[in-house]
Amino acid sequence: MKKEKLFANSSYKKLFISSTAASFGDLFDMFAVMTLFTYVWHANSLWITLIPVAYALPSILLSQAAGNLADRYDKVQLMFLSELIRLLFTSLLFFTNEPLLALGVLTLRSMSSVMKVPAQLAYVREVVKEDQLLQASTLQNIMFQIAKVVGPFLGAAALTFTTPKVCILVNAVACMISISVLLSLKKARKNIQGQAARSSHQPKETYSNGWKIVFQHSILLRVVMLFHLSYFVVMLVDAQISIFLRDVLPHHPEMLGWLLSGIGLGALITGVYLNRKKQVHHPFRLLSLGLLLFGSSLFFISSFNPAVMSRYFILIAAPMGGRRSWA
Repeated sequence: MKKEKLFANSSYKKLFISSTAASFGDLFDMFAVMTLFTYVWHANSLWITLIPVAYALPSILLSQAAGNLADRYDKVQLMFLSELIRLLFTSLLFFTNEPLLALGVLTLRSMSSVMKVPAQLAYVREVVKEDQLLQASTLQNIMFQIAKVVGPFLGAAALTFTTPKVCILVNAVACMISISVLLSLKKARKNIQGQAARSSHQPKETYSNGWKIVFQHSILLRVVMLFHLSYFVVMLVDAQISIFLRDVLPHHPEMLGWLLSGIGLGALITGVYLNRKKQVHHPFRLLSLGLLLFGSSLFFISSFNPAVMSRYFILIAAPMGGRRSWA
């Protein structure tokens, strides 16, 4: 019997298109926000440090609650609602002209986006055959890494003839595309009774049980702590790179986009390599190696001297720093 191709599954194909559009829009938007804070509003390092916090903190605090919602309610409706709210806050961000208000909008938008990821993962498990789940996950991860290369690259190119606010509008258009595709998806095929039987615990109980599992297993706790600590450090340092570029190359805001694209390229190469392996051995070593490479790239960037080096020389460190993303 001939094996059915993954993209012959119309439900998965539509979900793939929706998530790809959202990924490209998000990364285009993130580059625009960094450029606004750094080169347009000339925000200080404290304000720029708060940008990754606004993006990441809602996910850390609300991810378990979002997972519970994905178990209890219709996945397509949750994804649609998330994208609709994201479109609203993205449109509001376009009219924002000061850092404090922008941080508030970014935080609220990140909170609304938290519910989409577990709903999307749960929907994939519903519509994709078990022997194609790994392929589906791999395709979405690789497409996200491609978006990390193309999004900032196109954003930097767009700055040569437009403004960061227009880049934010591109994200709004991406939201509209994602919403239109989600509208065409059929509702999840599980009935309410089946969902209720699977989710007999109350949301509060489910949330607390999830954290109990983490704290009861020392290895899992160490992994969670190391991941979140390294993630916060990486995000905070990433934010400060824009300050560094503003100081050494004040008339070249497009360099931020080139650098982010280079980081995405390193992440893409590493992701393709790891996805070709059937099993990843020694994940702690990989995590440590990824952080070591990231530290090395920062050392390389800090050694940059615009008086004696071409501005493109700094891009050499970008792919090396991007290799920590999959560790």
